[in-house]
Amino acid sequence: MFSSSQMFTSNQISEGLGFGTSQTPAANSPEGAKRPRQEEKQTCLPVTIRAMEVAVAQRAEGGDDLKFFGTEPSMLIIVAAVESVVRQSTGLELSLNDATGRIKARYFVTDPQPGHLESIVEGRYISAFGSVRSAPAMHFAINGLRLVESADEVSYHMIEAAYAALRLQHGPKEPATPAPKRAAVEAAPDLLSPQKDMSSVPAAPPAAAVATAPEASPQAAPVKPAGALSGAELRAGVLEAIRGEESPEGMALTALFAKFPTSTQGQVREVVDGLVSDGEIFGTIDDEHFSAV
Repeated sequence: MFSSSQMFTSNQISEGLGFGTSQTPAANSPEGAKRPRQEEKQTCLPVTIRAMEVAVAQRAEGGDDLKFFGTEPSMLIIVAAVESVVRQSTGLELSLNDATGRIKARYFVTDPQPGHLESIVEGRYISAFGSVRSAPAMHFAINGLRLVESADEVSYHMIEAAYAALRLQHGPKEPATPAPKRAAVEAAPDLLSPQKDMSSVPAAPPAAAVATAPEASPQAAPVKPAGALSGAELRAGVLEAIRGEESPEGMALTALFAKFPTSTQGQVREVVDGLVSDGEIFGTIDDEHFSAV
């Protein structure tokens, strides 16, 4: 497929340098030096049929050039299903549908190759690039096309079209990731108070040996095992561990159990289910492997 993030560049010479016999400058003159080539950037934008309809309607209201989200792309890309085909000697007339709208399309071929047009039939999906024309009626002028080989290409094109539209309207944004925790700053030696001289302080007299009943000490609270995590701490630890996994399959649930031995498997599984529900992580190859968003 074509990608919205790619930009094609072509070098074109804007003016022909045609001199007559009396106008030919000397080779060593400044006029005889070659002019630098002008570089023209041509953008290729993935769109939907609905986006074409909106752009044509806005141009009809304002009378401006045909713009898509404030830009004028040189070429448009669509992926759509063929609803009808009319074969002609010079090309094809198609009716396309991409679930956002329908549009007529025309494809002119000056030198058709054997079997090139026979594969374009009703019900097949095609990927085509071209431009929108409004005369004599709104249609898509196809410059080139090919058959879609996988159903994933349809989904990928829709994602690319949505991403390109959002990027052109709102611009690039930095990912909203939490700021890294700062390490605790150690106190500088010069900020510490000087050590006091305790030699001049008299020692306290020994306490009298008085037989007193020992005070009943309050019942000690149960001590939490060292390294045991729960609640928000366990959630943050599990999320950080999954984010640190670099394999494409993600982190296995058994690896998480081994990474947090002080927490029960039920607690770890409950935290993983909560992260999946919140959209922080997602399952990869099966229900036992997870990767961060």
